[in-house]
Amino acid sequence: MSKQRKKREGLKQRSGSKYWWASYTDASGERVQRSTRTTSKSKALKLLNSWKTQVWNQDVRQVEPDRTFEQLVVLYLNGTKDEKRSSDTDIKRFKALAAYFREGLLMNALSAPDITGYVGHRQSLGVTNKTINKELSLLSSAIKWSKKRLGWDLTNPVLGHRLPEENEEARCLSVDELTRLLEAVKGAKPHTAGYLHDFCILGFHTMMRPGEMLELEWDRVDFKSREVHLGVKDTKGKAKRLVPLNDHAFAALIRLRSRCDTHFEATPYVFTHASPRLFGERVKSVSKVFASAVQRAGIAHATPHVLRHTAITEGVHAKGANVVDVSHIAGHKDLRTTMGYIHSAPKRLHEAVANLPDIGVS
Repeated sequence: MSKQRKKREGLKQRSGSKYWWASYTDASGERVQRSTRTTSKSKALKLLNSWKTQVWNQDVRQVEPDRTFEQLVVLYLNGTKDEKRSSDTDIKRFKALAAYFREGLLMNALSAPDITGYVGHRQSLGVTNKTINKELSLLSSAIKWSKKRLGWDLTNPVLGHRLPEENEEARCLSVDELTRLLEAVKGAKPHTAGYLHDFCILGFHTMMRPGEMLELEWDRVDFKSREVHLGVKDTKGKAKRLVPLNDHAFAALIRLRSRCDTHFEATPYVFTHASPRLFGERVKSVSKVFASAVQRAGIAHATPHVLRHTAITEGVHAKGANVVDVSHIAGHKDLRTTMGYIHSAPKRLHEAVANLPDIGVS
């Protein structure tokens, strides 16, 4: 190491910062400057020596430096926020993980018993295996990402802990329930009712996912062709999709466009807040206001996604419908996914066998 570089290493105070800053050379030979987050020089020196020891262990003894759960989460979220549409969902799942794993948990020491303990904890709270699997899958993805992008050598104890999932039929509303829901939406606050009714109309008549609707921008709405164009970055399946607009969906978008022209003509978003507190901001979630409407309608628990479930079900059973066409509109890559949304009422089952040809009848 040159005398000049060695001279630059150590502790110093920066103008505009009350903390001591440390400067040292990492295992790759690059100079690192980090805030010690302390105003005590003795504590800062102790921390600097600790960091230098980690570098020496990594360089000479090939010992992986300590990596905390918090470090992994922050770096992963920041590193993937521009690549993943599910970044907001990732944050919610990490919150569930952070509520169990203690602060300062070293990922170097994360073991299979830790994962088993997390599973048991979540199950005791009544969380479904499907949700637990998604949370653990995110943690596993973060560990793999850190190895590929950051060069961290962490073991992945999540592997092999996938839980069995029940293939439950998705929640679906009856036509009567959907009618009651739309009526109940009128009871929401004026600023909410202004967009929530048309959110429900679009959700049912386009089969779009809630996130796809809330992130929809006007430049993807073609009023002339009566279509919505979703790009690769706009869909869960990372594939372009054309969404046709029937009369109901078209009318809903006309109303929403008129609403934007009245309040915020320049907004790029279809769903925008008109309330004074959030005026002009994109509507990011309708979960709470939707739940309130569901309660007023006297309907058992249902999330915004139920609009899509109901639409696909009714679409498949509509007269002359083609399940392949419905699958394309819904954006399913696998036809089996569409079949999982189909709800067969007893009446339809009886009709199916009643329409079979008369064979064996004398």
